Amino acid sequence: MVSEKTKEKTEKKVKKRMVSVNFTGKELLNGEVFDTTNEVVAKEHDIYDPKRKFKPLTIIVGEKEMLPLVEKEIEGMKEGEERVVKLSAKNGFGERQTDLVRILPAKVFAEQKINPVPGLVINVGNTMGKVQSVSGGRVRVDFNHLLAGRELEYKVKIEKEFKTKKDVATELFDKYYSMIPGTKKEIKEENLYITVPSNFAKNLEEVNKSVIDLAKAFGIKVTFKEEKAKEETKKEEKANKEEKK
Repeated sequence: MVSEKTKEKTEKKVKKRMVSVNFTGKELLNGEVFDTTNEVVAKEHDIYDPKRKFKPLTIIVGEKEMLPLVEKEIEGMKEGEERVVKLSAKNGFGERQTDLVRILPAKVFAEQKINPVPGLVINVGNTMGKVQSVSGGRVRVDFNHLLAGRELEYKVKIEKEFKTKKDVATELFDKYYSMIPGTKKEIKEENLYITVPSNFAKNLEEVNKSVIDLAKAFGIKVTFKEEKAKEETKKEEKANKEEKK
């Protein structure tokens, strides 16, 4: 027998939607903008990075791609709607934890050829930290999120909702494969055919599984095909020619 709590959770299950969102996040205390999809805003607040593409972010609502309360707000928004979401530290990047401030020997940094100076953001064991102080061969590093303990505000706007299977299939491909050289797509009705270079195939196995499941939620079937990369084909052709000599 299904319990009332289980029923409630099932009823509250969010229907997946694909939307493109523009957002700007700032700290409430000092009004400092820490992230944005808007190039003009990024330049105004001195966080512009020429290597980054400033454009609306395509997200799948229900996949936890943004902070939980921000995504919850987006769930109830329509295309073209804009809202402001205020977050406590707890609902943002969490409260600060004193046990995440650690003392490390300076030799750890010397081995990695890193000069630890106060304010430097480093990666230790796949965890980001910020150097607070350096003294007597010891380095004090704060591994709390850089925005931990801060109250935040997000301004979000749904620029577009992708509703047709063709649009969703196109965005799925662009979101997960457009940065991989040599990938190609073909869309036929509710079918998305993705060709991936054979030299990337192994590394993409887990991504492919996720994309198949996501696509299924939108009524799209994804089929993958491997294709030898041009460089790989050229090497084989060269090897064959040398064998024939």
